[in-house]
Amino acid sequence: MVDFIDYEQTEPRQRATAVSSDDVHIKLDDWSVVGQSTVHDYGEDWVTYGRETAVHRALNQRKNEFTNLQPCRVLCVTWNVNGQLPTEDLDTLLSVDDRPADVICVGFQELDLSPETLLLMNDSSKELMWMEKMKAGLPKGVSYKLLKHIRLVGILLVVYVRESMISRVSEVYIGSVSTGIMGMLGNKGGVSIKFNIDMTTISIVNSHLAAHQEMVERRNQDYRDIFTKMRFDNDEANTLKNCDIVVWIGDLNYRVSEDEITGEEIRALAEKWEIGPLLRFDQLREQRNKHLVFEEFVEDTINFMPTYKYNPGLLFL
Repeated sequence: MVDFIDYEQTEPRQRATAVSSDDVHIKLDDWSVVGQSTVHDYGEDWVTYGRETAVHRALNQRKNEFTNLQPCRVLCVTWNVNGQLPTEDLDTLLSVDDRPADVICVGFQELDLSPETLLLMNDSSKELMWMEKMKAGLPKGVSYKLLKHIRLVGILLVVYVRESMISRVSEVYIGSVSTGIMGMLGNKGGVSIKFNIDMTTISIVNSHLAAHQEMVERRNQDYRDIFTKMRFDNDEANTLKNCDIVVWIGDLNYRVSEDEITGEEIRALAEKWEIGPLLRFDQLREQRNKHLVFEEFVEDTINFMPTYKYNPGLLFL
């Protein structure tokens, strides 16, 4: 998954997005990024908390008097590498057009499947190899600085920022939540990096949720656990809810439900590139429509085929 977000910093309000895929997909969004988490603007409807509603409304009406718009371009990539080592350059993955991103966020799942890494939480040589590949694949002609990285077993999240704007970045925190076996093992779960760009607080979440066709509720619970239990630097007050923007990427593992369609029919539709019929059976969309997961998130239009089970080197399932 490759996800571009173009945003500008503005007045108090909150936005968030969620995207999911195992493979590479590109989309472009326009964003207005803001700096106050106590007021949410969803179209014409306002949801406010506390006793300062009138103040917030007044500030919003006069926002042009005290806000300074600063554009920023954020690239998010998610990739389940299935324990494999990097064999190709990542230039085309991290430089998808002629406008290099200001912030590059890369999330891996199943980075290292070795038993010692899974059980002992050991350092992984594969992490170092992928980190080197990412560094070599950063857009040419632009200088980037590694802001932060965090790994939970096979879940790795890395954030790079343009060196020219690093002085605008502050309050960098990391957090992780394990949701694997007995709710403790780190083979499943999520990691997050939280940071400010000027007055806007952004969190990038990389997650790997429960697998298997029938484990829908387990995936729902994994999401809820990660969202509610994520703490940054062990600060109980420093949560995802306190962010202006949350971008959620990863291998969410929601499938095309086979309750009303067979695997053969799924493959036939995929080969004909018929996305619409497949989306009717999308487990994630179904759960979101029931308001069970990602309620305050926005997902962009899906314009790519299902990615599981995917045969490496081939175009279709």
